[in-house]
Amino acid sequence: MDAATRLNPVRFPLWTLLVCAIAGAVYSSPPLQALLIYDRAAIGDGELWRVVTGNLVHHSASHFVYDVVPFLIAGTLMEIQQLRYSAALYLASAVLIGAALYLGKPEIIVFGGLSGVVTAAVMFLCLHGLDETGAWRWLCLAVLVCLVTKTGAEMALGSSFLFTTEPQNFVPVPESHVVGAAAALLLFLRTKRTARHHLVTRRHGTPGASTRS
Repeated sequence: MDAATRLNPVRFPLWTLLVCAIAGAVYSSPPLQALLIYDRAAIGDGELWRVVTGNLVHHSASHFVYDVVPFLIAGTLMEIQQLRYSAALYLASAVLIGAALYLGKPEIIVFGGLSGVVTAAVMFLCLHGLDETGAWRWLCLAVLVCLVTKTGAEMALGSSFLFTTEPQNFVPVPESHVVGAAAALLLFLRTKRTARHHLVTRRHGTPGASTRS
């Protein structure tokens, strides 16, 4: 975070609170859950919105809390630090998760949960934190290590220790976490490349370019 960003007023975490509010409204309304949940057959019949909106549907109170609380924390930190592209990250990770499951996991008939988008938010926040100094940088590094270790263990075991109290028909989908992390990494690399390009342009100017007030 540069000096100019630090001097800016704290930004209201609009996009994060909006996603949490929508997820809460969906959880409290069974008709909305039925309309929005990732349903492979319905998607095949043309209800393409379910590819994205399935991420907003949760199967139980504990599932909702496990997803929304860390998302609220990570997303709020992203927005108050004024990291760009938070809304784009949420949408892109949701789209990629749904598309990856539809194309690569035909055995998954029904899917719901924000955990893949949570992974994207935490990954994006911590990758930016590596550019900081002091305790925040080391905390972000520790969280990244834990996140990668957790995701790798879930992929190897095909399970998640966070949902031991869920019903037997609940099956974790660690692939959604992998896709979320990949989306965050790709967007982070893109933003860094864009920032470097703008920095070089400001320092050296663009040949043949004109300026207007």
